[in-house]
Amino acid sequence: MADSVVDLKAKKTLKDFIKSFLMPTLVGKTLVLYFGINYSLYPDEGYGYGLAASIAFTVFGLCMLIWKYRDQEEL
Repeated sequence: MADSVVDLKAKKTLKDFIKSFLMPTLVGKTLVLYFGINYSLYPDEGYGYGLAASIAFTVFGLCMLIWKYRDQEEL
């Protein structure tokens, strides 16, 4: 019984880490590239705001993961 509880907790933790890796990597980096390229080509068109927001999204995702597992002991 105790082993299954530990396995469920480990699976949930693994899902959280995968989600926190994929969201900033796929979504955040794609947005950073898009807004960064457009900002460098058209600097006065407002793409800088999108670039700043996408960087903030990426950093926020990482900070949420760190905050959620701040008390986690290593296995």
